[in-house]
Amino acid sequence: MRRKLRDACSTVTLLYGMDRSAFLISTGTSVVQSMVYPLMLLIVWRGFSLVMSVSAGVDLVQQGALLLGGLLAILVFDTLLQIVNETATGILKAESSQHVNARLMSKMAEVPYRLFEDNDFQAQYGLLISQGSYRPGLLVDAFVGSVSSLGASVAIAMTLFALAPILDAFLLVLIPLSIVEARYRTQSIELQTHSAPGLFRMMYLTQKCIDATWQRDIRVHNSTILNDEYRLLAHGYLSNLRHLLGRYQLIRAAVGAGAAVVITLAMGVVFWQISHSPAGPAEAAILLPALLMGLNQGRSFSDCWGSLTECMGYLAQVFDFLNQRFEPAPQVAVSVPLAAG
Repeated sequence: MRRKLRDACSTVTLLYGMDRSAFLISTGTSVVQSMVYPLMLLIVWRGFSLVMSVSAGVDLVQQGALLLGGLLAILVFDTLLQIVNETATGILKAESSQHVNARLMSKMAEVPYRLFEDNDFQAQYGLLISQGSYRPGLLVDAFVGSVSSLGASVAIAMTLFALAPILDAFLLVLIPLSIVEARYRTQSIELQTHSAPGLFRMMYLTQKCIDATWQRDIRVHNSTILNDEYRLLAHGYLSNLRHLLGRYQLIRAAVGAGAAVVITLAMGVVFWQISHSPAGPAEAAILLPALLMGLNQGRSFSDCWGSLTECMGYLAQVFDFLNQRFEPAPQVAVSVPLAAG
């Protein structure tokens, strides 16, 4: 747990140090955008309440126009926020990828040359560097998506708490989904790390398929060595991957079935409350969408959190490599014979 908190702090520090303005803008707009759904729900609820409880002296047209105007302003504002968010996120993604790659390349100058001839070193850090071009971008998307989904989930939960507090209890079913997703992504990173030598070897074999010298030799000898070795390595990797997927898909199925039961019960509670309330249609107009939106945002958060966990696992390896100290190569004394005479 302490390691995850440290990696999370390192990740936020990394993104913040990359481009302070882009980080703050992307994070801030994500938080503000998360409030759009609850505001829309409240406007819809207010509209239905106004129609159901219209009385003398109330200008329905004027009140309705104000609500529609507020809804229009929110939608326009959300569109502008989305444009600003995508711009800032795009800049942060590009800068983060270049920054991580630049730091890795600079670190390589400290690595003793003898390690570059070591297959284990190539396998351990070759895939790490190859992922440096897209992992930081995925990290930015996952971070921004997590902030937005979490903010929306909290805001919707607060809205439900004001109308039907019991429904917030049903949203807790999303916690096991997030835990399972994060655990699966962690296991995926561990599988990639464990399989690094084989994956690096497979990459090497695919490169040799277009090498002229290799193609000449295997055709002269009518050899299938490249294809045979690649298939053997791929079979081992895919077997481990199937085992991981099979185990976690069973866990996901069990958690999903439990979530389906809880959601069905939540729907039953909503209909029961509506049937015992004089403002049933007005409450139905907000409780049902709020519950569904809360569940969808919670699922979106679990997906983004899983992706964020996977990317942080990758960055944890990057930080370990950047913080690693390499012993300089031993100096070999060379004796120079004195000239005769």
